[in-house]
Amino acid sequence: MPSATPTPTNASAAAGEDPYEAASQATVDYSYFTPQLKPRKKWPRIVGWTFLVLIILGGLGTGGWWYANRKPAAKPVQHSHQQTQQQPSTATEATKHYDSTDLNLGFDYPEHWTVTDSNSRLTVVSPAMQLTDGDGQSQTGQIIMSIQNANAADFSMFQKGSAVAVLPSEKITYNKPTSTQNADTYVSFLQYAATTTHGALDGIFVTGNYGYQYGQTISEGDVTKVDPDIRITFMKCANAACTGTPTALSISSTMWSNKSFSTPIEDMLKSIAIQ
Repeated sequence: MPSATPTPTNASAAAGEDPYEAASQATVDYSYFTPQLKPRKKWPRIVGWTFLVLIILGGLGTGGWWYANRKPAAKPVQHSHQQTQQQPSTATEATKHYDSTDLNLGFDYPEHWTVTDSNSRLTVVSPAMQLTDGDGQSQTGQIIMSIQNANAADFSMFQKGSAVAVLPSEKITYNKPTSTQNADTYVSFLQYAATTTHGALDGIFVTGNYGYQYGQTISEGDVTKVDPDIRITFMKCANAACTGTPTALSISSTMWSNKSFSTPIEDMLKSIAIQ
């Protein structure tokens, strides 16, 4: 028996429509459908933040340049008596001038030192001061510059042998040398043979054209060739006021590096003008 063909049961079948399509349209609920949106582009926000950062960095750079190149405010000038008053230098002492007719020479010396010129021997003595001896002990003593003709000078310190240079000789230039005077001279630092303390300085001699290295011997013959005899020696005072009889003193050679000690001596020697 042939199978029965199903017959449409509603009006859509009668009108010739697909019954499955009609059923689909009748049952779809669009209220839950959410259309898919395209993602938003983020570049406008990124550009905005980048621009803000650039502005901040630019501001910091400008501020740093201004701070580095700004000129400090000028300090107000305070006018006072203390600022306009010239203060004397403690390194330079006022000097006096002395001319010796017996020795035909002149020189400058510190005003508080004392000049004695008699019997063709001229001495310039410092006030009492603290000197360091060859053993490193502080002693109350004096500095003495003596000038006299070489044939009358005392060279008994060479009886026990030649002296030795405890410092290299230094060449000094005279401030105003005369036509009969060399423009410069060596100054040498002697330790006598009788002195056994290492590094002790007994005398500073003007040695003319003779200069010596540290440790080199200095003979009596070298020293006596220089005329007039000009030397610096040191004395130990008998008391704090230096009123008693002084005795010879060997000082530490390191004192020469002390400018308050060496500068007055150098200045006196440089100022000597021999006629």
